[in-house]
Amino acid sequence: MRYLGILAVAFGVAVGGGATAQQRYDGAKIKVLSTNSAYDLELKKFAHEFTEKTGAEVQFDLFGYAPTVQKVSVELLTRSDSYDVVYLGSEEFGRYASGDILEPLDNYIDMKSADVQDFIAPVLRLYNKDGKQLAFPHFAATQLLYYRADLFEKAGIKQPPQTWEEFRNDCDLLRKADIQCSALRGQPDTGENIWFWGQVLYGFGGKYFADEPADLTPTVNSPAAVEALKWYTDVMTNFTVPGSISATFDDVVIAMQQGRIAMTVEGAPTAGRILDPKLSKVVGKLGFALPPGGVSGRFPPFAGQAYVIPAASENKAAAAAFLQWATSKDLMKRISLDSTFVAITRTSLWDDPEIRAKHDYDYGHGSFAATYAETLRGAPEWYYPRIPEFKEIGDRLGRALQEAVVRSKSPEAALDDAQGDAVEIVKRAGYLK
Repeated sequence: MRYLGILAVAFGVAVGGGATAQQRYDGAKIKVLSTNSAYDLELKKFAHEFTEKTGAEVQFDLFGYAPTVQKVSVELLTRSDSYDVVYLGSEEFGRYASGDILEPLDNYIDMKSADVQDFIAPVLRLYNKDGKQLAFPHFAATQLLYYRADLFEKAGIKQPPQTWEEFRNDCDLLRKADIQCSALRGQPDTGENIWFWGQVLYGFGGKYFADEPADLTPTVNSPAAVEALKWYTDVMTNFTVPGSISATFDDVVIAMQQGRIAMTVEGAPTAGRILDPKLSKVVGKLGFALPPGGVSGRFPPFAGQAYVIPAASENKAAAAAFLQWATSKDLMKRISLDSTFVAITRTSLWDDPEIRAKHDYDYGHGSFAATYAETLRGAPEWYYPRIPEFKEIGDRLGRALQEAVVRSKSPEAALDDAQGDAVEIVKRAGYLK
């Protein structure tokens, strides 16, 4: 298998937007580990085209988000050669970006080509380490405010909330009108409740570290962080649907899709599912707006999902060809038109008339596509700290949020305990003495 990859590179045939007819990897078998997302399911459906072009077979192992993250961790940290392409969320990138765990794509693909430059630059940079590109993103994620304009009118609310305090006050107005306000992520995980809550933390003036990257002293129990957690505890306790305490993004999407709530702040890429005409009860009723902010501003979440090549793979060149084909502009457009996928990472596709025609939901209360694009422009690349240990810190902080919501600890006590553990984590990593 390794010989086939080396042979293809020796011929020097450019990949250029997907493998060419001249570049063959006959006999190679590329094994892919990823999630069972709309993009991956569509990719699996189209994979026979890559095989026809290159001779390389593609085998997919697709799982739910949590099992995929666990399996990826085992595969990468043990330097396993079982897979040639694996999923990697940007919140996990720091764990694997060092130590020769991931294969640089620069070894196979011209990063200055027009094809590569068509990626949304901030999303591409999420996976760059010391000038080396270690992944190509297929998913650009941020969050929007989804709201039911008809229910807002019933409750006397004239516009979507601009601040987190307005969000809470609007929930109170909705409750007085006997309308269920919201559902929010409650599952304790860096990619679940922390991905939502980070924007509240920043909005209230808090941050995870004193001065990243110069000073990595944790600050998760600052007065601003406590106020942000008090807000979260209040809203989760008094204004969300039963079960929100452990809700994943999937639970929130279903609550919005089925018309059980009046508003939520959830992933922009989930709009296709929320408004799936086969399942949705809110088609034609939704408005779209930027997420609320706080005294320090508005900080929409920002994250990516991408495909990487483990350095232990024995099919690196074939995997690189597959990876570029799998994230190519043409294929991404076909996948988006054929499914609910809207988390497009290609700049040129945002203005594509066919993409706009299918996915620019606009029912008179804000354009989805325009709001999504504006949110991406304002979302900070540093939303997730990029140190390898942040996943561990984020997961611990996620548990602190849940402790406060279930009232096993006060917000102050929950964050004090998380602060102590975070300090130990950064000390163990050598950032603090």
